[in-house]
Amino acid sequence: PPVTVAPFVMRQSASLWESLSPAVHSELPLTMEDLDQAYGYILYRTTIAQPVSGELVLDGLHDYAQAYVNGTLAGVADRRIGQDHLHLDIATANTKLEILVENTGRVNFTAVLRGERKGLTKQVTLAGQPITGWDVFSLPMTNVSSLSYAAEKPCLGACFYRATFQMDKVGDTFLDTTQFHKGQVWLNGKALGRVWSIGPQKTLYVPAPWLKQGENEVVVFDLDGVSGRTLQGLDKPKLGSQTRK
Repeated sequence: PPVTVAPFVMRQSASLWESLSPAVHSELPLTMEDLDQAYGYILYRTTIAQPVSGELVLDGLHDYAQAYVNGTLAGVADRRIGQDHLHLDIATANTKLEILVENTGRVNFTAVLRGERKGLTKQVTLAGQPITGWDVFSLPMTNVSSLSYAAEKPCLGACFYRATFQMDKVGDTFLDTTQFHKGQVWLNGKALGRVWSIGPQKTLYVPAPWLKQGENEVVVFDLDGVSGRTLQGLDKPKLGSQTRK
């Protein structure tokens, strides 16, 4: 039978912005494949020299992007629902623009699959003018245990959160991710699954062989994170409401 895990608090955190590997510079945006990257996220950073107001167009966005102006979230674009642009008002010179893109999975049918590179696959324009001069950071999300976590410094926004919990008896459980927004979960170093608050699923299935008696480690990456959120293991899944036609 499935087992429960008592609620535990994610007290340790590490900011994405403080966990970046060295960048690759390119005049035009590079895709994940250009950097020999298969999955995860990719970050693009540039400087907008002069004040400007207009549409930021992410031509060929694959797949989900968050745009930041001087470190503040300015908007979201989502290929899934046909969004590839958002309005920006940049009021000062030499403003830092960052675009964080998630690979949410490749289309694997029809002629579309031939162009399934990930990231910003074409050009980026702002108020009709191409943006060039990018620093590109690869974020494959393959080793989250080596990050520098701190318990005393709260982390908001795109952050990694880590906690441990104890188990006396190992069994299948369902990790309740209700408190988190959008990201990924790792359990004892293994990629467990993705989280998105839009649902309908609100739990991730945890097979018993992935757990161990004693201490277990969980890491959550959340694009809209807040320190101090909790996880717990349930003995039944939350799969969303059922409807009948």
